[in-house]
Amino acid sequence: MKKSALALAVGAAFAAPAMAQTSTVQIYGKVYPELSWYKSSGASQPGEVTSNLVAQPTAAAANNDKTRASVDVSNSYLGFRGEEKLGGSLATIWQIEQALEFDTGTGVWASRNSFLGLRGGFGTVKLGNMDTIYKEFGDQFSMFGISSGNFVSHSNQLSANGVGNSRLARFHERAPNSVQYLSPEFGDFQIGIQYSPDEIKGNPTPVTGSGLDRQWWSYGVKYEAERFYVSVQQEYRKDMFGGSSTATAVTNLTGGSPTTGSEHSKDTATRLSGVFKLTPDQKFTADIARLEYKESGQAANGRFENLKKTNWAVGWEARWGGPVRTGISYVHMNEGTCSLSGGVTCSTSGLDGNQLNLGTAYDFSKRTFIFALYSKVTNGESALFDNWANGTPARGADVTQFAVGVSTSF
Repeated sequence: MKKSALALAVGAAFAAPAMAQTSTVQIYGKVYPELSWYKSSGASQPGEVTSNLVAQPTAAAANNDKTRASVDVSNSYLGFRGEEKLGGSLATIWQIEQALEFDTGTGVWASRNSFLGLRGGFGTVKLGNMDTIYKEFGDQFSMFGISSGNFVSHSNQLSANGVGNSRLARFHERAPNSVQYLSPEFGDFQIGIQYSPDEIKGNPTPVTGSGLDRQWWSYGVKYEAERFYVSVQQEYRKDMFGGSSTATAVTNLTGGSPTTGSEHSKDTATRLSGVFKLTPDQKFTADIARLEYKESGQAANGRFENLKKTNWAVGWEARWGGPVRTGISYVHMNEGTCSLSGGVTCSTSGLDGNQLNLGTAYDFSKRTFIFALYSKVTNGESALFDNWANGTPARGADVTQFAVGVSTSF
């Protein structure tokens, strides 16, 4: 009896901490396939491009795309996340999330926000592959929660320069190999900062001795109350060469690599985002993004040096007292200003555009609904703004898309 009681007491002593450290695991996801139609019109012909940042199109490249259909799954995803309480306010948090490309049967593990972190009274620290603070704090308009990765998303227009469609020039991205810190909430305020280091520094680079020091910083502050949301966030990229990687008429790069060890770039985006909830079923959003691409150490005159653009967007989502929802948004992209090295004249003429999005949805339940979407991107004669996942329109072409689909989450 005494031995049994002693064994029970010892077992209970070891079990108590384990019981206090509870853990949870959740499987979640969203799938939203759609049948969509796409066409382009008004592509710039040879001699019609007016900006000298981009080359004149050839006759072979100045084509319009006839109406074509596709089955897309947008950014459908499957995720696993969990939390383990470590005592007090301290907890371990983790998430592994991947895109579900079930229309083609392909996909990459951990291709979306995936991390391991600690959360406590000090805030939250995460390491992994995550949306930047610029994207996380600023991305407040999501038509019915399906716009991410869809053609009605603002990101390819609001946070891109329209000179080309390289992701090196687009802000509003997911940063790999990054560490993120989110502060505790101070009243209705929260601060975030994220850093992605140069992992190839000190190793052989595409051009020996190029002296690159690639860095990726993103930071911001947000205020979130019951009816109001305001955030300001900035993203800074060093030696990403987002400007000359998109320019096709003047460039500092050959094959995507610096041509001399003295070339460097500093690309910055500053974004102000706001949300006003008129009622629980009526939401208005507004964004303004100031983009600047700067490069120095050019090997010759007439190379890309600077591009500044200010783009803005507004949106409205509403539920009409039942299962019907609607959404509308508009994005305007300005021409901006530019400069070339050596005082060579630079023109941004025709690098403007706009995007109009319309949508409606009908809810069958809290998790499942059907939807219809329409989008029109209008490009200036020199611009190449693009929201079509399955291809690239010709420069200056206007892109029209329509889709019907179904969405369910779990």
